[in-house]
Amino acid sequence: LHPWIAVLDFKSMYPSIMIGNNVCYTTRIDPSHPEQPAEADPTHVSPTEAVFWSAEHRKGLVPTLLEDLMNQRDEHKAQIKLARKDEQAEKEEFHDSMQYAVKIMMNSFYGVFASGFYRFTHKDLGSSITAWARQNIKTIIQKLEDEGHHVVYSDTDSIFVCSPVPEGSPSVLKEDDDEATIAAYEGAKQAMIDFGLDIAKQYSRDSAVLEYEKGLSVFFSHGAKKRYVGQVVYPSEEMLIRGYETQRTDSFEYLTTSMKKTFTYALADEGEALVQHARECVASLKNHSVDARRLILAKSCKGRVQSNGEVDFTKDYARPESMAQVRAAMILIDRGLGFTPGMKISYVVTDASKRPMQVHPWIEAEDDGGIPGYDGRFYAERMAAALGRITEAFGWNAKELFEGNRQTTLFSF
Repeated sequence: LHPWIAVLDFKSMYPSIMIGNNVCYTTRIDPSHPEQPAEADPTHVSPTEAVFWSAEHRKGLVPTLLEDLMNQRDEHKAQIKLARKDEQAEKEEFHDSMQYAVKIMMNSFYGVFASGFYRFTHKDLGSSITAWARQNIKTIIQKLEDEGHHVVYSDTDSIFVCSPVPEGSPSVLKEDDDEATIAAYEGAKQAMIDFGLDIAKQYSRDSAVLEYEKGLSVFFSHGAKKRYVGQVVYPSEEMLIRGYETQRTDSFEYLTTSMKKTFTYALADEGEALVQHARECVASLKNHSVDARRLILAKSCKGRVQSNGEVDFTKDYARPESMAQVRAAMILIDRGLGFTPGMKISYVVTDASKRPMQVHPWIEAEDDGGIPGYDGRFYAERMAAALGRITEAFGWNAKELFEGNRQTTLFSF
């Protein structure tokens, strides 16, 4: 659990590397080509020792296109700020969608360069870009740590670094906190913001532009890479969740809600309350005290509607009878409720002990969705597995959550 974390993000990292180092099929210097650089000619040498002409000698086609796209994205992002300021939600949504579309286009250039099917590419291009990216991250982390700043987490293009806020500053506010505590919290928040902006400016350079993306009052991470949660307080206020089941499309509402509540306890450093909440959530499923509506799973279902009105699932699934969403769809079809290829099928697991496991579609028009009951053990195991990834940091694993008690060992004392 880390308080007051500044999250620094490399602006369009791969496109920036390609622009800054003039990476392109048209600029790669082939050792076997007659045209070789003189000693004084400016070039870019990647960490993999691939060599590219500088833009002064020959501007690459792809870097030229990327520069234009990056300028377009910057313009859309500027328009987002103006629309937000003027409270023009529709305009803000339009420019946000546009900047995201441009971002996808920019990132696709790396994917093409790193592929094996594109005619105008070479293995040096993709490997050089990723090597420069790793070098950028490692260089910034080393510089930060040399200055005494603790980097608590990093991934492909982001760095999470502890901010130097006044000692003893609270990172979580409670309803009954006095004015002095609130003032200390706000002071720490401003110190983090100033630190993040300063670090981004100090360490930015060509092909590695840092942006102060967000500030967290508290950050929780353990175990697997890219699995963390934090309370964002700048530039907006929201809970940041990555790598947990709340982000998965095959989750169910009760699990998502329970996890978010668990995260609230984690960020407040209330370990005992967190474990107690997790145990209660698992127990409520084992006891069948949760409304089945909160346990709905939903998956897209393919299929081909034949000329006679029947649906053929065998062309899309090798073993359609083993797919839960297909069996739920078959029940809907048998009841004459209709089926559209690609539609989301909502269903509840009624018996996971059988093979294939038994499911029933959720039918909104029927009482209780037409569900005869649900498999409490199946859902409790799913809940314990998900919450166990959090509670293991507080001494409770998934098995212990499911059983509702923890085995005492010599190491417990």
